[in-house]
Amino acid sequence: MSGLSREDVAVIEAAREEIEETPLPLARGQFGCLGAVAGVVVLGAWPKLLEFLPGLSFFSPFAMLFALVGILGGLVVAMSGGQFGRNAARAAIEASLRILEDAESTRDEELRAATVLLSRAYISQGPSVDQMIDKEEARERIGDRMDVVLVVDRYLLEQHEAWPVFIDRVSGA
Repeated sequence: MSGLSREDVAVIEAAREEIEETPLPLARGQFGCLGAVAGVVVLGAWPKLLEFLPGLSFFSPFAMLFALVGILGGLVVAMSGGQFGRNAARAAIEASLRILEDAESTRDEELRAATVLLSRAYISQGPSVDQMIDKEEARERIGDRMDVVLVVDRYLLEQHEAWPVFIDRVSGA
């Protein structure tokens, strides 16, 4: 682990532990799909149910309201449900980049910011993985502190098999 002291490794590991203890908000899109499907089922099945149980006709306005809210609300949640985790990751990345841009930040702050930046660069919330960082923009903003970020990137790859962000997995450069 060239370029990292024991204290540096302790800071990185503490940051990783905090990140693991505070996971990103869950993607809620699947709940929206479930709500929409339930609304469609109620909308389609209610008239048939009333043929067999006409006494339920009193509940028709409530059933239609449930169906409408389920369909419309479900569609809204399904389309925006994955944004919660992505927004949290973007906020963490932005805060990390600001610390790395700050000329007065300490080595510990830089290591912690680099760890958060690299840990939130990719997020997986379901069947796909999203890249949350524009690497070129981040390189420009990080500037002279890129060496710290690369050392942390290499450490996370070697010690935790994390996805590399700024280094090549094969060549290590």
